[in-house]
Amino acid sequence: MLKSVSCAVALLMSFAIAGTASAEITIKGKNDQQTRVDGAVTNIAIGSETEAEQNLSSNVGTVSIGGDNKQVTEIEGAVTNIAIGSKSKAMQNISSNRSL
Repeated sequence: MLKSVSCAVALLMSFAIAGTASAEITIKGKNDQQTRVDGAVTNIAIGSETEAEQNLSSNVGTVSIGGDNKQVTEIEGAVTNIAIGSKSKAMQNISSNRSL
């Protein structure tokens, strides 16, 4: 059975800590973002200067949406994002708006 999770993912494990983010998010209509997980979501960074970043049903960076926004992520099983090795970087976005 899928379980609703608001603004967080059950069983989310983060072994990397990201630096301070700068974002400007503008949504002029209704905003509905949902993540449902039946399983596990992992985000792992191993090694010096290694970064693993993961977004599920989210807005990251400077995002402008002129109308309504609905993002739904349903995960059955497992999603894994791993960066291993010196200066490695792993980025994963699932159902998200992201500006670089």
